[in-house]
Parts: sequence; C-alpha cells; structure tokens
Amino acid sequence: MPEITTPQLADRLGVGARQARALVGGGAFVARQLPSREWLIDSDSVARYTLHRQGAGRRLSGDTAWALLYELSGVNAATLLAPATYARVRRRIRTMTPEDLAAAVGGRTGRHRFRSANASKAQADLIPTARVASGLIASDLLPDTRRVAGYVPVGTTAEEYARTHFMVADPAGPDVLYDNTAPGDGYTAPLAAVVAADLAVSTDSRERSAGIHALKELADSWLREHTR
Repeated sequence: MPEITTPQLADRLGVGARQARALVGGGAFVARQLPSREWLIDSDSVARYTLHRQGAGRRLSGDTAWALLYELSGVNAATLLAPATYARVRRRIRTMTPEDLAAAVGGRTGRHRFRSANASKAQADLIPTARVASGLIASDLLPDTRRVAGYVPVGTTAEEYARTHFMVADPAGPDVLYDNTAPGDGYTAPLAAVVAADLAVSTDSRERSAGIHALKELADSWLREHTR
C-alpha cells in the first residue's frame, strides 16, 4: 500500500490524530493533499521516519552514510572521508545495531515514485537496488522484475531519467528512482549493503526484515575481517 491516510498514520505511529496532522503539515513525510484537504502520505517515508525514530543517534551526512555502506560491502572508503570521520564510521559499524545502521544511512538519497510503461526498459540504465537486486544479499527474497528500483546514472536527475524512459510521476506508483548522491565518482555498481539498506526501509515486512538481517550479516562479516 504506497499511500496511507492520516488516521492510518496516527494508528501506525501510536499518536493522536492532531499530532499526526501536525507531522504531515510540518513536512515529516512525503504527502499530497487532495481537493477535499485530506492528506495521502507515502508509506515509504513513514517507514523511514519510524525506523529513524527507533534508531539511536542522528542520521549521518550523505558522504559518511555512503562510506559506511561501502565499507560494509567490502569496499575500502578511506579515500572518501577525512581520517577522523573515517575512524568514526568504523567505530559505528562496531557498535551500532542493524536497525540503527539502517536509520543512520536513511537520509543519504532521495526517492521518487513513478509508473513505467515498460519495466524492463525503464530498469535498463539504472543501478538496481531493493527487491530488484535482492539476489545480492543472503535472503529468501526473489528479485522482482515487474517493478523498477534503482539509482539513476551519475549526473542525471530522476526527472530527466523518467522523461527519457517513459515513466510518469505518480506518488502511488510502484516504481522508484533513487538520486545518485554518492561522493567521488558517484554510485556506479550495485553493492550489497546499499541493497540491504534500501530494503530495510520498505513498507513490506518481509523486505524490511530481509534488509535488516542482511545488514547484520554484512556487519558481522566486516567485524570478523577487521578484528584479526
């Protein structure tokens, strides 16, 4: 269910209707207002908000978040950050839970919903992520080729990509384009930790569980490699 109503939001967050409306009006979620003045709220943004609220500490900056995911994927990220910041990233991997890691990196990119005329053609030039690339992580999730999910090429915006790949903006659409905000030369090839982090904020409970589990497995593997 890509969008939910304000009463459903209040129920999900365990807050009153007034507080839910205040959160929506304050821009805490991606939402659109109907002519009736009722709100429809993007479920993915609610999942990210909930995960961040449950996690410890604040979100990492974009570059730091990307560096952490590179490290978890087995790619040395020392050249992307100042030495002191890189040391803090490694310390976070040692001390944070998978849920905290997912929350910390959740703000590194923007997500934009569309509806594509042809999923396979729309996916062709993207760096796949989430359910589309679930084969990169250890899970029982099968890749879903009926949907589009990926990071746009370096130097391209989601709107530009959508225009050239016959995708129409739709807040309730099943297809998601991610901004390519990675530092340096950008994000150019799929990495397991990125796929896991994107699954970890899914509104689908199986996808979210698979993402969190994969982050734990990747962190455990990193710890084994760096405590010898």
